[in-house]
Amino acid sequence: MTAPRTTIPIACLLLASLLLGGCFETGVDPSLPSPDRERFESEIWPILLRDCGFGACHGSPERFFRVVGPGHIRLDPETRTGDPVTAAELNFSYDRTRSMLDAEDPEGALLLRKPLSVEAGGAGHEGTDEYGRDIYPDASDPRYQMLADWARSAGP
Repeated sequence: MTAPRTTIPIACLLLASLLLGGCFETGVDPSLPSPDRERFESEIWPILLRDCGFGACHGSPERFFRVVGPGHIRLDPETRTGDPVTAAELNFSYDRTRSMLDAEDPEGALLLRKPLSVEAGGAGHEGTDEYGRDIYPDASDPRYQMLADWARSAGP
């Protein structure tokens, strides 16, 4: 008995999807913009962790945009606060950060608009420091410039 004609194409598609599945890093969403991952880990993630990753801010599980890692909220509650960052935490933080980018309009990305006050061209941010200031006073802040440069690299 021979296999029906439709079985062979379906088998080929399944095989191709299994082979291609290995091309993507485990735990990273390939549908999001993909600016440089190494730069994210070495420059961008530390800024976001330091400036945004607090429990009451973007470390909180209730927030969509979350940044997790050492010294702050951990992705796995079993991980101690001071333990080194895990691959799962970097993947999670990278995906959540990329979800705040806009490849078609990098300057309009929420990652760039939210931490600036409306007066500075931002979208406004509910979280302010103890002096009532937004995360970055304006777009000339060096940390903001690093985020902006990285976000623009995801553009067309």
